[in-house]
Amino acid sequence: MIVFGTRDEAHGPRRQTARASDGAARVWTDVGARNDSRPMPPVATSRPVRRIGRTTASALLLGLALAARCGAAPLAWSIEITPGGELFPSLDLSQRPAGNTPGGSSGNGLVLVRVHGDGTPRHLVLRVETPGLRAPAVVEADLGARDTIELRPRLDWDIERLRTMRSAGRQPLRASLEASALPAEVREIGVRVHPLDDALYFVREGKDHIDLGWVFAAYVDPGDPVVDEIVASARALDADFDRPAGDADDRMRKAAAIWAALVGHGLRYATGDPALSRGPVVYSQRVRLLGDVWRERRANCLDGSVLIASVLERIGIPAFIVLVPGHAFVGYRANADDGPRSDPGRAEFLETTLLGDDAPARSHGGASASFAAARAAGRARWRKAALRFGHKHGPDYALIDIGTARSYGIIPLGAHGDGRRGGARAVRTAAGFPRPNHPP
Repeated sequence: MIVFGTRDEAHGPRRQTARASDGAARVWTDVGARNDSRPMPPVATSRPVRRIGRTTASALLLGLALAARCGAAPLAWSIEITPGGELFPSLDLSQRPAGNTPGGSSGNGLVLVRVHGDGTPRHLVLRVETPGLRAPAVVEADLGARDTIELRPRLDWDIERLRTMRSAGRQPLRASLEASALPAEVREIGVRVHPLDDALYFVREGKDHIDLGWVFAAYVDPGDPVVDEIVASARALDADFDRPAGDADDRMRKAAAIWAALVGHGLRYATGDPALSRGPVVYSQRVRLLGDVWRERRANCLDGSVLIASVLERIGIPAFIVLVPGHAFVGYRANADDGPRSDPGRAEFLETTLLGDDAPARSHGGASASFAAARAAGRARWRKAALRFGHKHGPDYALIDIGTARSYGIIPLGAHGDGRRGGARAVRTAAGFPRPNHPP
């Protein structure tokens, strides 16, 4: 079940709230968060504030779902796949698993089974299977005699298999429902599963929309082995790299060492449009995984921004990704006392399209000149775009603050690769001290 905020063009997005089963308000974001980036709507709540009516499958997200209804059965039940019969594993894997709640709601609602009571209380067991899962998703719940229950299974994706996918493909999804004193039923529908590097970040239908821009923060992974290599290279280039960054100069020195490590590896900017869909309803983007970027030594603007943000998060420097039409660049908080709501104008920005650009190196001296050029170009980009970061310009303009995303429960995709399913995997800062990859 997708929950989203409504938009008041004069005052920005309203607070997005859902009611838990105990009646308490569950707020995933607040009005102040809009100063940093686009607020992320809750995607795993018990009951929405507002619901959009069902339309055709092409309408996708926003609670718009493909209802695959089969023939008459002892219990009336339906399967809904959001968005519109398509499964984006990155949406599942980007969120820390929710605890089990009454009604079997441990998943995020992208696969939802709705069951209606038939006058007799029954115990339900739902099992969902599709290729690419490590194990079937199983949910048990009790259904009241006249109740309707929504079961949201948590899909246990095999991340290593997803890494090998190169394009979306159709496949069957099988759901079996057992209800006490009734024969088991099995239904099968077709779904289209997208590869791990396919990020769905915005959906719009008329005046209704849902913003999933925080998914980009999931590709920022400070615990990736590639980050280990970059940190080691930066240490070799800067003897003081492990020293705590006490001021803006220290942070800039560390950023320069990271940049030099990328240049030394031979990483170069790669042209090409990574957009897989650019509206008018669905917006999705390919974000290459860190290992692929490092191995192939090429990165488009978003790939380079995600890579640099991963290293900055690893060494404790708050980073963010700036999205403008057809482009992305990376920034970081220049001062230790700058929090997520600080003026981004006080930050530093890097234009990642200058990675591997030989012109600065030829004219003035290697990676340091290249870094200075990237910094100047990033600042110019920000100044040109800064006034357009109001919400009526989304999804074309957005600032994805990685720290704020972590506080919302957005975790690195790689956190699922160590078998802990989103637990607080410990990573090491450059100084060698462990810290959580995402907050509790």
